[in-house]
Amino acid sequence: MIARAEAAYLGLAIGDALGATVEFLTPREIARQYGVHRELRGGGWLNLKPGQVTDDTTMALALGRAILADAGEVRALSCARAFDGWMRSKPVDIGNTVRRNLIAFRRTGNPEAPPSEHDAGNGAAMRVLPVALASLSWDEVDVCAAVHAQSHVTHNNPVSDAACELIVLSL
Repeated sequence: MIARAEAAYLGLAIGDALGATVEFLTPREIARQYGVHRELRGGGWLNLKPGQVTDDTTMALALGRAILADAGEVRALSCARAFDGWMRSKPVDIGNTVRRNLIAFRRTGNPEAPPSEHDAGNGAAMRVLPVALASLSWDEVDVCAAVHAQSHVTHNNPVSDAACELIVLSL
């Protein structure tokens, strides 16, 4: 199980570093610049070094540490504290939705962002791997509660919820 979890995190990091180079480019722009993009080149809009990861991987690592510290439980307050600590570490990038809702958490202490039709981005889905690993043997209701505990810290939206649930429940 540990080897599989490590492999999953490694796959997340490699995919993140690979994708960071072409983030926000259209398929046509990618093909024009790289042909078939399959090398860890770095660059991109964040001007990363080859193999350097983005907020997606580093938030997943912070979330995983929070889940481990809570003996495998996924608690909203622990998730929010982990993400706040991550943000305070001055990561390479912070999405607007994440930043806004973590600043609100700092102000209020409430780990759940208010529901918002504008928070349907993929940020919560990009970091959901630790929830999937922690909840492999759980029933669907508990899995969905765990998914929401982590996602609602920054992305409290039914579309975001559905994407995260689909990812975790399809494992």
